[in-house]
Amino acid sequence: MRGRRWTTLLAAVGLALGGLIGVGGTPAAADPQGGTLRGVYYDSQFCNSYGRQGAQSGQWSWYYCEHRQPNPTGPVLYFLWTFTY
Repeated sequence: MRGRRWTTLLAAVGLALGGLIGVGGTPAAADPQGGTLRGVYYDSQFCNSYGRQGAQSGQWSWYYCEHRQPNPTGPVLYFLWTFTY
């Protein structure tokens, strides 16, 4: 009977600590308001040329290429965000 109580107590403490860690974590990056992610590219020139071409042809009003590096040794990624107004 004692073993079951300890197991229950440890499980409750583990869940409580897991909840605290989850609440304290940083939130995921949100999409820009009104923006649509059109693609993720390895090349800045391609991202900008594709965004410019879409804006000139009327597919979207404006765009921007956001660059991120997920980790210090990883590649730089370019996220093409488009907006239509």
